[in-house]
Amino acid sequence: MATRALIILASLNLLDYLDRYLIASLGSLVKGEMGLSDRAFGFLGTAFFLVYFLSSPVFGYLGDRFGRIRLMAGGAVLWSLATSLTFWVTTYPTLVLARGLVGVGEASFGTLAPAYLADLLPFNRRSRVLGFFYLALPVGSALAYLVGGLVGSKWGWRPAFLVAGIPGMLLAALVLRLPAVAGSSQGPVAQASRPGTSQTSSPGPSLSHLTSLWSGARDLWRLPTLRRVTLGYGMITFTLGGLAFWMPRYLETAKGLEMAQANYLLFGSVTVAGGLGILTGGFLGDRLQAYTLKAPLLVSGLGVALSIPLAALAIFAPDPHFYVPGLVGAIFLLFLNPGVLTAVVVSVAGPQRRAQAVALNIVVIHLVGDVPSPFLIGWLADISTLQWGVSLTLLTLLAGAILIFWAMPYLSRDLADAGELKE
Repeated sequence: MATRALIILASLNLLDYLDRYLIASLGSLVKGEMGLSDRAFGFLGTAFFLVYFLSSPVFGYLGDRFGRIRLMAGGAVLWSLATSLTFWVTTYPTLVLARGLVGVGEASFGTLAPAYLADLLPFNRRSRVLGFFYLALPVGSALAYLVGGLVGSKWGWRPAFLVAGIPGMLLAALVLRLPAVAGSSQGPVAQASRPGTSQTSSPGPSLSHLTSLWSGARDLWRLPTLRRVTLGYGMITFTLGGLAFWMPRYLETAKGLEMAQANYLLFGSVTVAGGLGILTGGFLGDRLQAYTLKAPLLVSGLGVALSIPLAALAIFAPDPHFYVPGLVGAIFLLFLNPGVLTAVVVSVAGPQRRAQAVALNIVVIHLVGDVPSPFLIGWLADISTLQWGVSLTLLTLLAGAILIFWAMPYLSRDLADAGELKE
């Protein structure tokens, strides 16, 4: 059951990231047709992530109480439909609206799918499995660059959205056939009847008060590991979101590549280096736990710290013999993180609050990460150069490494409180 669910959800997650970053691969064409400034184009990325993080707590709340399956499937249909309908968009406001609708749909799936998989697996297998699930992040993003390069350069930017949007509606039907997982996907009455539900609350108030959205988020935020890991992940997300959105354009303007060349370089780099990074991070996070429970945070923190000089080389070096290896190395190290950090978040939250923990994580990492980063980079590009805009990411990487290392002393205690060390 776990393998089948992983294959279906990872495939849909691949389309999630393809639809998310397709607009970035077509930046020159969209900007040219609509006459957009860098700041206006950057806001397309911000609009998506703004709606995405605002919607996530709602789906986390609903998913923990009324089941995950239908919400995941419905979200996939919505974002795929919104992507496909972008083919007919003719004005900038309607393009912003379309990106916002994609954000609503992807918030449902992105919040609930990791929680669903975590319910299927013990703690010592989650890093590896979630690493495979998040393999879709680099591969799906890379496919966005491939589709943008191939379709956009031959037929324009509009047909690319039809190519990307239609398959998600087909895969959504398979999600509806997944089984509900006992202990995670049932309604509030079933949860109330099971032992262990009280770990999310204190005795006394009614169930409706104990499970309110605000109190749940507040209680989760009090976990030292979750708080530091989430903020650190947000700094990484600032970098990944900002560079994913702006790097095709940056390679054209600063390195002198054509649109297709820039997209193909990113496709190859993100597919190979990002894919290997995701799998390596998940493997090391699980394997090294035999020696220390802090292994996921060690893998993540060291990866972020080592990526900083390589990212600087990719940004500032004019020679492709230097900036291409720097780009590839930085991508590999940054993609060590999604699986291992998500595994930590869902584990310290405990079994009854996983979807809420993922939702809270999504809210924070996007609020401090890729909601502001596309716009801020574009704003700096308008007042100075795009090179200085993308250089902001070096500072956020430094902050991310510090926060992740800072979480390490608290991990064992928070895992014990969540009941994860009883196995």
